[in-house]
Amino acid sequence: MDIGCMVNETVFKYLAEQNNEWIQLIQLDGATAYMSPAFHKLLGVHPLKLPSFRFDQYISDMDKAAFGQAFYRLVREHIPFILEYRYLLPDGTYVWVEGKACMLYEDGQPVLVGIIARDIHKYKVMEKELTQLAYYDVLTGLPNRRLFQDRYTQSLLHAKRYKSQLTVLYMDLDDFKSINDQYGHAVGDELLCKVASRLAHCVRDPDTICRLGGDEFVILLQQCATKQDIANIANRIHQAINQRFYIQQHEIFITCSMGAAMFPQDGFDESTLLHRADAAMYQAKQQGKNYFQF
Repeated sequence: MDIGCMVNETVFKYLAEQNNEWIQLIQLDGATAYMSPAFHKLLGVHPLKLPSFRFDQYISDMDKAAFGQAFYRLVREHIPFILEYRYLLPDGTYVWVEGKACMLYEDGQPVLVGIIARDIHKYKVMEKELTQLAYYDVLTGLPNRRLFQDRYTQSLLHAKRYKSQLTVLYMDLDDFKSINDQYGHAVGDELLCKVASRLAHCVRDPDTICRLGGDEFVILLQQCATKQDIANIANRIHQAINQRFYIQQHEIFITCSMGAAMFPQDGFDESTLLHRADAAMYQAKQQGKNYFQF
């Protein structure tokens, strides 16, 4: 559709009705003037009810603000936009679309906003899956080492700016190999998932739990003012892990050992703090396991 002029109405409707993409015309006050048949079918909107719908009524609440800003900028400044957003469907699900919007003119005057949207849902789902594989542990769903490094970098910048503490807590399960040997790897894997779930209830929202691999976990603690604060979190973790697990009709008991390193006392970069927290955890194991060591 040419931005500089309105096409003949008959030709426009023919093209719109033959097009599988979703076409929408919106008045400058935000009221919907036209939706193509494909759009009506997608959203389940009867044509007779069309005038009562606002331009963003079908858009997910998560995307309304961004879409509204782009729309009103287009109305004020006549700047076309391309935006990815979600349409809510009658069954409560949503579909990702890429919408291209421009101003439509008649006799040189702006009269309507035209939007052509195409389905990009499968690409967004694929993108999400690739992100999940790149940044999250496949077994437990926890952040992996790569995402931990990113979170550490951001947390370090915050700690330097506000002169606050940053702590790396290194943990592994005591004698986890014996669980795999006795019950099999399927039980061992389920145990790791349950451990991850319990860990999530022991830390605060700003903190990050990561699975490094095997039975090794690392927790990034932000804004812990004192060693006692860290010890309190470690104690909560011990209490959670020490409770029995029920897996595939097996009653399993396991303990964990932990070591901690703090920024800036023990180092600045992520690898140094991880190394020192790992060394502290090894000392904890040397003291009899199920122990915590700075």
